[in-house]
Amino acid sequence: MNLAEAVGARRSVRVFEDRPVPREEVERAIGLAVQAPAPHHSAPWRFALVESRNGKERLSSAMGAAWHDDLASDGMAPDKIESIVSRSHALLTATPLLVVCCADTSRSHHYPDRRRQRAEWSLFAHSVGAALQTFMLGLAESGLASCWISAPVFCGGTVQATLALHDHVEPHALVLVGYASPEYSPRPRPAPEPDKYIVYEG
Repeated sequence: MNLAEAVGARRSVRVFEDRPVPREEVERAIGLAVQAPAPHHSAPWRFALVESRNGKERLSSAMGAAWHDDLASDGMAPDKIESIVSRSHALLTATPLLVVCCADTSRSHHYPDRRRQRAEWSLFAHSVGAALQTFMLGLAESGLASCWISAPVFCGGTVQATLALHDHVEPHALVLVGYASPEYSPRPRPAPEPDKYIVYEG
């Protein structure tokens, strides 16, 4: 499988077979992911693997409670909140493997002003994003499906506490990993039109 084929194979899959994900395939994908570019030669990528039923229940319940509070503060109706959070909980707990992608901020530079602090945080977030994409492409190359979920960036402290992560290990993304269910049917993907995304030529 070449790069174009791996990119085409990576789809956001949310329905998986009920079978374990081989650890060697996950480690292979992580090995590819940690070749991503990083600021200051920092190698900030960290991965938390949540595979046990109890671990998935605890993580999903904790993030769900944080999401519930956010939605309630937005003024959403309680029955709608319950429907959304319950659907998410069912998805996460049925997924064979949850991978939380994090940044080790102890590797970052510290600046006295907010402008450069924000820029530094952005650099680390970009690097995690580069590793995240490569990780999912590596999984796709091995025949494993995945789906990026943004929840941890909205409740990082909750995820840190639930997984007993160090304060400097900052959660950025959650990846659902498993073998796609035979029932899964990908939506047609429109042909890319690069010209639509170019905003300047000089």
